[in-house]
Amino acid sequence: MHQRPEASLFVRNPALRLVLGHALLGSLLGLAFAVALVATDAHGLGTLMRGSDTGVLAFLLLAGGFVVTFGSLVAGGAVMLLGEGSSGGGGLRGPAPALVPIPVRARRRARRD
Repeated sequence: MHQRPEASLFVRNPALRLVLGHALLGSLLGLAFAVALVATDAHGLGTLMRGSDTGVLAFLLLAGGFVVTFGSLVAGGAVMLLGEGSSGGGGLRGPAPALVPIPVRARRRARRD
């Protein structure tokens, strides 16, 4: 008999799917940002890379930094916003308690030196 293969960890685990999906989205945004910087020649960056012998390596290092940074930022943001609903408050700890002032009376006056 042919057994049905067990679902992969990615399919079974919604938290992993959330983090990796958002990390991929952020990585693509980081790559697009690096390409835009080089394509628009911001601060002469594109000209500098085209004129260098190691321009491809320089672009890979630039893009790698942006991919890691943007991917981590978007994945972390998705995790931090996980508990927020449409009520506006909450998060993982629930709604914020209301702050109520408590009057406190001093027993004696402070000494002045």
